[in-house]
Amino acid sequence: MKILHVIPTYEPAWECGGVVRSVNTLCRRLVKRGVELEVFTTDSAGTRRLDVTPNRLTHVGGVPVTYFRTDWSLKFRYSRSLTEALRRRLPDYDLLHITSVWCYPGIIAAYYARQYGIPYIESARGCLVPHSLSYSHVRKKLLWYAIEKLNFQRAAAIHYTTDLEREQSRHLRLSVPSFIVPNALELEEFAELPNKVVARRKLGLPETELVIGFLGRLHARKALDYLIRAFSHVVNVIGEVYLVLAGPDDGVEAELRQLVERLGLRKQVMFTGFIAPGERVFLFGAADVMTLITHPGENFGNAAVEAMAAGVPVVVSNNVGISREVEADGAGSVVPVQEEAIARELVRMLSDAAALRTMGRAAYLSARARYSIEVIAGRMATAYEDILTGRRSPECRWSD
Repeated sequence: MKILHVIPTYEPAWECGGVVRSVNTLCRRLVKRGVELEVFTTDSAGTRRLDVTPNRLTHVGGVPVTYFRTDWSLKFRYSRSLTEALRRRLPDYDLLHITSVWCYPGIIAAYYARQYGIPYIESARGCLVPHSLSYSHVRKKLLWYAIEKLNFQRAAAIHYTTDLEREQSRHLRLSVPSFIVPNALELEEFAELPNKVVARRKLGLPETELVIGFLGRLHARKALDYLIRAFSHVVNVIGEVYLVLAGPDDGVEAELRQLVERLGLRKQVMFTGFIAPGERVFLFGAADVMTLITHPGENFGNAAVEAMAAGVPVVVSNNVGISREVEADGAGSVVPVQEEAIARELVRMLSDAAALRTMGRAAYLSARARYSIEVIAGRMATAYEDILTGRRSPECRWSD
């Protein structure tokens, strides 16, 4: 089978979030498994152009990739050359996989797939949950009813990464088959962490105090204001404890810094900015607990799974896609997005070193059992075959 994957942003645009890393990891492993797969993407990283040669086939980690030039709007990613390539080449493929909602590459790819009768998958990636489609997002509402609703209704299947994501998308009443395949990790990345002393020296943190970490874009959806206010209560109880917020600004950093100042936490809260993929191990090596306290719309939780793979227990909100698995496996704690509840759980965990070690070990094992790339790539390849053959393999947990 020949697969074309269309995604608006691809490696090395790591600052665009976990979807870039998860799709890149998946595509690399599928190619290693012998799947004939190619990626069409753009030269846009949202706020900048990537340092790539546009409109020319290249190979990234063994995957054939073409970065098409964005003609206007680095966020909407309109590309004439991508349009022309889809028009000419899409009939060469058996199946189209689209990981693109609200921007041009996915819209035009779904259009040509219908024109040529090519079955296609839409990966929802949290875009269909009520929060993402709320009336405050006027542009998304317009795009949904004008274009994207049809794109999803005509898909051969919808891909969800967790049960929670599929359940939260039911309000749209899409009568389309759906399957669940989680995001995957290359676990080798986290097999060996620097020891705490080395990791904390690298980040400029005290060597012996407790450290709470966060990894991801500084976005309003991440509920970092709740985390910071909860952290102020933790400081009042524990004293010498630090909070590291690692990730690029996505609109709220100035506001968060002001909150830190008002609460008198400037010496105990660190903003690192973007951390390159190879540097994440230092954050995980330094942290006693990692957090992902988000509002609705976090369909999976890549950063939490990466922390788990490194053996770090996590505190996640009940809005995070993997929250049920975290709770079931004892890999950390699940809390509502409430200041007092977050603070109470952080204090409880940080006050019990033995329990932290137990949860860290459980997190390590959970990540390997559930999210290994070997398992997940095989499951996605099975889902592709199911769509092309009409079969329904139990491991893909089809809705029909």
